[in-house]
Amino acid sequence: MSDKPINTCSKETCINCDIHSKITCHFNPGQLLRFYLIVLPSLITGAIGVHNYSTNSFISWVMIIGLFFLLIGIRVLCTHCPHYNEPSAILRCWVNYGVPKLWRYRPLPMNIFEKAILISGFIIIWGYPIIFISLTRKWILLSVYIFSVVLFFILLNLFQCRKCINLSCPLNSVSIKVKEEFLRNNI
Repeated sequence: MSDKPINTCSKETCINCDIHSKITCHFNPGQLLRFYLIVLPSLITGAIGVHNYSTNSFISWVMIIGLFFLLIGIRVLCTHCPHYNEPSAILRCWVNYGVPKLWRYRPLPMNIFEKAILISGFIIIWGYPIIFISLTRKWILLSVYIFSVVLFFILLNLFQCRKCINLSCPLNSVSIKVKEEFLRNNI
């Protein structure tokens, strides 16, 4: 645990924080590694399936993923996260570590339009391979892909979303009690 609170926190120190074990205020590399370990099986399986259909379809999918996670997702989701308010010029969080901060921090919750964009992006990114794997009629690969996507979202919720400080995210599953305590200490 760090002694220095994040910028949004009104406390002077993290020592004796009641929620430090219930919510992850400070980034650590283990979170990033865990995220990659749970997301990569779905992305690798999807990549194999899309590439089996065509290289152009694969390149298009990679470009969609890059556009979404490096620009669109940052704008609609990350700019609401307290990590985005930290002094570094790059984002330091368990999903988009190292991405430059192009927009200002927006402490208000995501609006319905931003949530719709985020969910639509997830559907496009993880739905895209289903189309191309189905067109190649590789049903076992399709089953493995769908299983890996379902497993990704289950593990994401179990290990990341239950402690995430971006309370605005529609996937966030921090308990109400912890959210209230966090919000009492953070502006």
